[in-house]
Amino acid sequence: MAKPLYRQVILDLEKQIKNMKPNAKLPSERQLLVKYGVSRNTIRLALQNLEERGLIYRLHGKGTFVSSTFLDQPNIGGMYSFSEELKRTGQKASTKNLSLDLITPDKNIAAQLNLGPREKAYELVRLRLADNQPRIFSRTYLPEKLFPKLNLNDLNAKPLYDVMKEKYDQISVMAFEDVEAVCLNQEESRNLAEKVGAPSLKIFRKTINDKNVPIEFTISLARGDKFVYRSRQYNDLF
Repeated sequence: MAKPLYRQVILDLEKQIKNMKPNAKLPSERQLLVKYGVSRNTIRLALQNLEERGLIYRLHGKGTFVSSTFLDQPNIGGMYSFSEELKRTGQKASTKNLSLDLITPDKNIAAQLNLGPREKAYELVRLRLADNQPRIFSRTYLPEKLFPKLNLNDLNAKPLYDVMKEKYDQISVMAFEDVEAVCLNQEESRNLAEKVGAPSLKIFRKTINDKNVPIEFTISLARGDKFVYRSRQYNDLF
């Protein structure tokens, strides 16, 4: 199956970026449009992906530049794809769906998903692996009213976001995340095959759809020695 156009542009630009010097300027959007013969939206999607992964940065009115620091560790932040991030570093990604249960969530989870007192949600427990080694342990909560009759057979056959989109017409358009540094307790260390007290990134992630409705809330633990959380901040005065 042919890769989407913006993925092809990403791969080509990534190869070029790795051979460029830090802070070197990339061609303008107009120049990239001519070079690749694709739409402006395709170019912007590709640049957004590269920026979220920390390979480039953009300055308003000045252009796009190669980041001064290139990190090979996968970026756990942003609207990322676990599989794509690991593929970029030469690792094979896989997922173990450990359980799927229909539950009455506690007040905190219900509030994140805008659920009423009697509304239920699916709790999906997953382990994400790189080269068959545990990397991320997560609990994902999905409103039953948006994902009726969700089952493990679907999730074992396709990635979660593909099932959300193809079976339920639910597409994540924005994510809100809070991240804190924690030390693994005994149970968490077993899940991630790491020693007790090892550093970890605890990530609280809520995604919303195009109607501004919460469709997912996930609490993840990512091994602190295997991932980086990368972000970009801009000074609104310039």
